[in-house]
Amino acid sequence: MANTLTARRATTLAAVAAVVAGAGAVTIASPGAAYSAAGHRRVTLAATPTPTPTSLSTAAAAAVPVLASLTPTAGTVDGGGYVTILGSGFITQGSSDVPTVSFGDVPSETVRVLTDAKLVAQVPAGTAGTVKVTVSNAAGKSINPNATYAYRSALGLTFNDVTARLAGGTAFTAEVTGDTVGSTAKAFAALKITVKVGGVAGTVTWVDATHVKINIPAAGTSGSATVQLFQDGYAGPESTAKVLYPAVVGAVAPAKVSTDGGVTVKITGLGFLGVDTTDPASVTFGGDPATSFEVVSNTVITAVTPARANGTAAVAVTTKGGTSAEATGAKVAYRSALTLDTSVSGTQLPAGGGPYLLTISGGTLGADVKAYAAEAVSVQMGKTKLGATYVDPTHMRVTLPTITAASVDLTVLHDTIAGTPTTFTVAPVVTALSIAADTLAGGKKVVVKVAGAEVAAATDFKFGENAATCTSSGTGTAVVFTCVVPPATQAGPVAVTFTSGSGTASRYTAAATFSYTDID
Repeated sequence: MANTLTARRATTLAAVAAVVAGAGAVTIASPGAAYSAAGHRRVTLAATPTPTPTSLSTAAAAAVPVLASLTPTAGTVDGGGYVTILGSGFITQGSSDVPTVSFGDVPSETVRVLTDAKLVAQVPAGTAGTVKVTVSNAAGKSINPNATYAYRSALGLTFNDVTARLAGGTAFTAEVTGDTVGSTAKAFAALKITVKVGGVAGTVTWVDATHVKINIPAAGTSGSATVQLFQDGYAGPESTAKVLYPAVVGAVAPAKVSTDGGVTVKITGLGFLGVDTTDPASVTFGGDPATSFEVVSNTVITAVTPARANGTAAVAVTTKGGTSAEATGAKVAYRSALTLDTSVSGTQLPAGGGPYLLTISGGTLGADVKAYAAEAVSVQMGKTKLGATYVDPTHMRVTLPTITAASVDLTVLHDTIAGTPTTFTVAPVVTALSIAADTLAGGKKVVVKVAGAEVAAATDFKFGENAATCTSSGTGTAVVFTCVVPPATQAGPVAVTFTSGSGTASRYTAAATFSYTDID
């Protein structure tokens, strides 16, 4: 009998020694149990007669478990995950009992002992908050006030789609689902709630137990993003509603384009990498799709303008985040190319300059002076801008300088859009007479100032139909002619005329008026 008992003791102690020695991953099961799992060796201890207290008191002694640490320390209130516990005393010699792991007052349903110093336990379901974790056996329960597990709720959000600035800073209030976020701001802080928008950290503040205020972070490009709450690092579900980041159009150059379209403009802004380049309507001018466009970078698009009527058109860029907001710089002014109608006034200008009425075609100057100012219409003679005033929707008066060329081009600018230049010939003219009257007998000397091309070689001076003898003095534009007034047969006003060196007859101006009188 003694030999049998000794043999049984040896068998039991050998099995326990093998476990303690860490010979593979071992699960201690109850006598006769048939538990096994992948990576675990099943050890079944045969039932043994109860030894006398004196003979087995040392072998059967059990140590109180020590819980040193557990990982992870937080998880969902639904439970189901596993924690790894490190410590000691997880295997009791002489017993196949598995220690009990409790989360608060709730024991884990599945505990797997890996070694005397390591076990894993499945987390039972719980309620939001922090509970103490203990390991216990027949000898007692572990004591470690720092061994806690935080149950976290999967907090969701309910809100309507929010349009945000790419630069960030937009804030909105959302309703929290899944649990509350504390009855006070202090309770909220203890829950360690954070937020991410499209994976980027934002800021979240307490409003009440079921509402939070979220400050949206900046985004690198346009598009849409979901919002996700985290409680102490535990992620809740992503929102079904979206934060929409539309692109931003800051400026367009040139800002003045022809109504004919076909002008390549540079659009600068932010968020352009989110543009669908296959959709022609992604870039529009007053709602009309660009003829073509290219996304150069996140901040630059080049586009070809479509044809449109005269007026202002907002430039818009559309992405999944919506359409860019209309801004002052995000506009182009469509301007019709204005030309000059010479069918009435002809194509000849006085070389002496002065006021001259022009007729506009190809568009209007506006209904009134205020509209004319907004249209920013001007006239250039070569590279010289002429002074101009509004007369009516199709007429403007310009002030011409003295012209020495035989011909000049006048161009109407509608803002910066130039119409087709009109070529005018320049007629030589008399610009001044030193005296403006003489008797029918004539004889007085008159200094005649002239202007125009090749006027230094002017000939054929006449006072009305009466030829005059004239001599020149001076050079260039300072040339003048001293003429003797020829006799006349009839009193009254006449025009002083001449022919330039190129053979062009002078044009009448008020300055060329001379009067014959029959009073001595």
